[in-house]
Amino acid sequence: MQTNFDYKLNMIKWIGIITMTIDHAGAFLFPQYLWLRLIGRIAFPCFLYSTVEGTLRTRDYKQYIIRLLLLGIISMPITPNTINVVFLLAVFSLSIKYQRYFLVFLLLSIPTEYSVYGFLFGWSIYWIKERNVLQGIVATGIVQFIVGISLQTYSLLSIPIFLSEKAIKLPRLPKYFFYWYYPLHQVFLILLSMWMIY
Repeated sequence: MQTNFDYKLNMIKWIGIITMTIDHAGAFLFPQYLWLRLIGRIAFPCFLYSTVEGTLRTRDYKQYIIRLLLLGIISMPITPNTINVVFLLAVFSLSIKYQRYFLVFLLLSIPTEYSVYGFLFGWSIYWIKERNVLQGIVATGIVQFIVGISLQTYSLLSIPIFLSEKAIKLPRLPKYFFYWYYPLHQVFLILLSMWMIY
């Protein structure tokens, strides 16, 4: 029912989609503008947060994980990293659902986009949301410290969004919007970049 609608999660999904689009526009069309990539660092943690929510809330986990894996496969020819971030989200989701196999999923995350860093970052966000906020925040700092100061460090700017209890009431995103938008917007940007070259 509408009264149970999670405006915070919806807002985080909007932020993830918008910042991802800005990031990919910077990658495909305007690589000279570093600030576009800086804004884009917000996207990945937003999708990690959404994956935590999706894993814990879905009524049919089998269908949820199949959709993620199919999206990853469909996107393989399009994304710069063949074993793209969607596979990382799937492995991360599985590790939440089947926590006894944590080490197995940790190893499976190695060849994916964002690799072990992304997997552990996801778990730090899970910890913030479901276990202990302070421990989770410390964990995010440790994860970033391990990989070193880089462009990706700006992803920490997403944490206050997750901690806030307030949410902007944005239009409700269709249930499967991300599954369509993720590959299609990249196809559009790739075609546009090819047109700009000529």
